Amino acid sequence: MSKSKWLSKPVVVAIVILLVAVITATVAASHLFSLIQEDVTTRLNTALTTSINRVKQSYTNHQRNSLYWAENTVIQQISLLANKQDNKVMQQDLYRLVDGNIKAILSNEGYLDYKLFSTHGDMILSGVSGFANEDNKVRLPLNIRTDLPTNTVYTSHPFMPSSSWQKTLGQNYPTPTMLFIAPVHDWAGKTVAFFAFEIDPDKIFNPAFHENQVGQTGQAYAIDEHGRMLTQSKFTKQLIQAGLIDAAHPLSELALEVRDPGVNLLSSEKKPVAANAPLTLMAKSLTQHQTGVSLKGYRDYRGAKVIGSWRWDDHLNMGIVTETEVAEVYKLYRSLLFSVVISIVFVIFMTAFGTYFYRRSTQQRIASLQQRDAIIKQTDDGFVTIDDVGKITMVNPAVCLLFGYQEAELIGQPVSILIDKNERHKHDSYLKHANIHEPKIIHRTRSLSATRKDGTEFPIELNISPMQFGHRKFYIGVIRDISERHQYQQELIKAMQQAKHANEAKSEFLAKMSHELRTPLNAIIGFSQLLQLDDLNEDQRESVSMIENSGNHLLSLINDILDLSRIESGHMSVSVEDVQLKPLIDDLIPFIQTQIQSLNLHIEESYPANISSLFVKADHIKLKQVLLNLLSNAAKYNKPNGKIKIIISSTYKSSLRIAIQDTGYGIDEKLQRRLFEPFDRLDKDNSGIQGTGIGLVISRELIKLMNGRFGFESEQDKGATFWIELQRSKATNGSLLSSEHHEPEQMEDDSKEHVKILCIEDNPTNLNLIKRVFRQYIQFDLIAASDAETGLALARQYEPEVILMDINLPGMNGFEALEALKRSAITRDIKTIALSANAMPQDIDKGLKAGFDYYLTKPVNFELLIETINRALERPI
Repeated sequence: MSKSKWLSKPVVVAIVILLVAVITATVAASHLFSLIQEDVTTRLNTALTTSINRVKQSYTNHQRNSLYWAENTVIQQISLLANKQDNKVMQQDLYRLVDGNIKAILSNEGYLDYKLFSTHGDMILSGVSGFANEDNKVRLPLNIRTDLPTNTVYTSHPFMPSSSWQKTLGQNYPTPTMLFIAPVHDWAGKTVAFFAFEIDPDKIFNPAFHENQVGQTGQAYAIDEHGRMLTQSKFTKQLIQAGLIDAAHPLSELALEVRDPGVNLLSSEKKPVAANAPLTLMAKSLTQHQTGVSLKGYRDYRGAKVIGSWRWDDHLNMGIVTETEVAEVYKLYRSLLFSVVISIVFVIFMTAFGTYFYRRSTQQRIASLQQRDAIIKQTDDGFVTIDDVGKITMVNPAVCLLFGYQEAELIGQPVSILIDKNERHKHDSYLKHANIHEPKIIHRTRSLSATRKDGTEFPIELNISPMQFGHRKFYIGVIRDISERHQYQQELIKAMQQAKHANEAKSEFLAKMSHELRTPLNAIIGFSQLLQLDDLNEDQRESVSMIENSGNHLLSLINDILDLSRIESGHMSVSVEDVQLKPLIDDLIPFIQTQIQSLNLHIEESYPANISSLFVKADHIKLKQVLLNLLSNAAKYNKPNGKIKIIISSTYKSSLRIAIQDTGYGIDEKLQRRLFEPFDRLDKDNSGIQGTGIGLVISRELIKLMNGRFGFESEQDKGATFWIELQRSKATNGSLLSSEHHEPEQMEDDSKEHVKILCIEDNPTNLNLIKRVFRQYIQFDLIAASDAETGLALARQYEPEVILMDINLPGMNGFEALEALKRSAITRDIKTIALSANAMPQDIDKGLKAGFDYYLTKPVNFELLIETINRALERPI
């Protein structure tokens, strides 16, 4: 067998590859180990530095607080008086003066207490237990008294306090503590006492140490120059298990010396650590005030093998160390080394079978390409591929069918022949600057207008994706005919426009209807009110009252329909304020007296004891409208000799519930789901009871606008309860202005002030009504005009104080007349009040924005009109 033949055998090739792989793995493992060591060193030093910096930041903050309060004049006075043992009463007064402010610092900073010590270390006072007495005598530990400076802030190491010290903190069990002590100087600069903030060491060291550790077994802690631990260990349970500390006193590790036990105490029998056992490598270095790092490993106080980094800090007067167990640090290295070996073996086997799998995968790829071509050719979506200059290189049959071309007619042609003629130049520009425009079109679905071979245009949806072959870039376009969708969208847009026009027509109809109905209603209601002032017999007064009630009922129907229209269009708004419940409900009772008397009903009230001080967040007018509707319904649908109960109660959500309960016929459960359908009266149309079926709908929506809840419970033949819940207000009777208007004493008729009022109204009936009304008020001199031109002339001639103006006037309308008034220096300051049947919200807004001082709608409430005039004149007339 020749050498060349022997070397050509797969076994020899595999051995050679294996040798190369082993050498490569050895070099890689060595390099990897050095990288891991560098990384661990960096992480240890970073964690150590971060821990030290955080502790220093905390020290600086607490030292600053101690120094600040040591310089406080009240603390200085207490110290001087305590040294003289003089004036205990003044000391107590001064203590109370400053205690509240310092305790706020205790809460903010997490201090346990603050203490004031004499220069001999005896406690003068404590923020928790007060001035020192026989029961709470406390003295600073000897090592602290010895080291106390008189000109700088001193920070003690954590220490276990005495039992008497614990009593000053109100503690029953010992916990570590530490002090930030600042000297208190008198006026001459002499140290007279020491002020200290006391804090749990964990609040300083836990965030600094436990959040900056390396690995799961990592820990950071502090030791003093004698090798004793100053902070709690992360491994307290292990220390108890190893017998290093007593389970009854788990915090006693503060007295633990960091010594090397020689064995791992966690995996061997419990053996006491010899008193002469050497300090650990780290502790020995720190007792010499040195800094170091060890990656070779050493035993810690548990006997566990660790690596660590440590540093002695003179500012903190302690050594800080961060350690982590060796097993965890190099576990990654061992696992990576094992992975490398497995990977090399895997590569060897993959190389042996590579050719076979390559051949097999090639055949599969060819089959996959054939399947993809079949799918592309049979799909309904068009696929077109172009090169980087915009020439077509491939199309599927769907493109040919969609555009009416043969495949040969498209290959090599610019793709712009498929696009609308008006867009072709833009497309060519995109291709020339492809790098700029790619983000706008790549992987984005766009709608375009395409052109068939016969010149017809149709809408398409296009999505473009890039494709790289070698050094050339190609683009694949997926084209979908969206003619049907486009047609549907156009029909939908048309339907939306029709709906919009219909809604606008409805609003216009409501506005015109409101205007046309309010104009005669103004006369009907107004004259009926005037007739009631005359001397009428009972029949006449009853007839006039029926006329007025019918007019008001029709006005209520108009207002309800307008309210429903505003709610449906989203134009209804509320003005939420603090509303007192009791006066509001008392105002409502007279409005339903007629209904109550006809059915012999009576009203019961169930209010909490503090009803007079209950307020809710609501719109006063809208809430009154809702409650009046509910009371009216409770009366209309009640049984003869029944009752209506008004219940006010608190809910668990800081809200108030107002419930209207009746003893009527109730609502059938099958009909309840129709209760809030507009104009649905639940089959009561022929019952003889007046109503429109929209009152509850409006009421529920108004409560929603006031951020409240609306609901009901009903049982057939037993009655119904409708309730609303509104947010409770914190307002009180004293916090609101009195709603009572204190009228000045009436003057004699001959001494009353006369006010000139100009009324511009084209409707003779309405003008006659206004004249009749103002005859009742001798303090007003009414001037009338039937058109704007005459009104302007009279305004300039008589200079009235108030002008009442209709909007829809013949010739010049109310807005034009108002503009003319504002242009004239004579009339620009006259108060103008609009009286109009245009009652839609946009009409009122338009009037106020145009410059009218007030805008009242017809039918006119004449009490409101007189009140508005008084408000305009800024004085009662």
